[in-house]
Amino acid sequence: MPEEVRAAVLNFAEVGSEAGIMVVRGLYVDEDLTDTPLDNKSGLGAGTIFAKEMGMLAHLLGSMVAYEAEGNGHLIQDMVPNPKLAVTQQSQGSKVELEAHTEQCFSDFKPDYVILGALRGDENAKTYAFSGRKLVAQMTPEEVAKLRQPLWATTIDESFQPYIPRPDAVRGPFPIITGPEDDPYILVDQDLMHGITAEAQRLLGKVVETYIEHRDAHVLQPGDLLMLDNLRAMHGRSMYAPRFDGKDRFIARGFVVRDRRKLWPQLLEDRRTLAAVHS
Repeated sequence: MPEEVRAAVLNFAEVGSEAGIMVVRGLYVDEDLTDTPLDNKSGLGAGTIFAKEMGMLAHLLGSMVAYEAEGNGHLIQDMVPNPKLAVTQQSQGSKVELEAHTEQCFSDFKPDYVILGALRGDENAKTYAFSGRKLVAQMTPEEVAKLRQPLWATTIDESFQPYIPRPDAVRGPFPIITGPEDDPYILVDQDLMHGITAEAQRLLGKVVETYIEHRDAHVLQPGDLLMLDNLRAMHGRSMYAPRFDGKDRFIARGFVVRDRRKLWPQLLEDRRTLAAVHS
């Protein structure tokens, strides 16, 4: 690995970035890449040389983990447009915008990083990110103080519901902002989260409006690896129009935790996959 790339990724792991993301370009995309599948069941991306390069970079951030309830439990998942899920708020949606969220906002065991590697891109598919640093810069001191109070609750993502003992549970309340004043952590889900008071709901609306107005956008090109700091930034994706001809956007997605030991009691026998029941 080039030393300047290694140093940059380690620095991102240590201090993050203003946007909450880092993009490494120029990874090798397999010449014999298979057609983009129509769902995420087969885990085709995991068999590529590209995925090995993803893994090397990911392990500068921490340890890659899988979630039994997400992406068929694959360590590296095929994030592709699925014609049956085109209008859903899931990673396989395409014909609606994927709204602002923290990955697995509802879970105590959410990943510290989400990594998105582009085997194939789409010029109309923008990945959005908006950091806690940028959010608090747009809020008044009084609003920031309110965002640090536990005034928001969330339901559970529909892709996880079949695996969880109480799929209709409401979790929380949580604050939206935590952590250091100059480097805040953020917890948001535009679709699943609600304020427990009318004022909290209004403030959540302002957070979403601020995200839409000031978010950063990146169009993933083949060979790009986007690393998102899931504690420091929310993210989303624009709508786009897949053709379902085998050449659509094909993203290999992975999850990383800084310290896999914090998941230990909840891991399956492979010591890498979080059991669905604990999500």
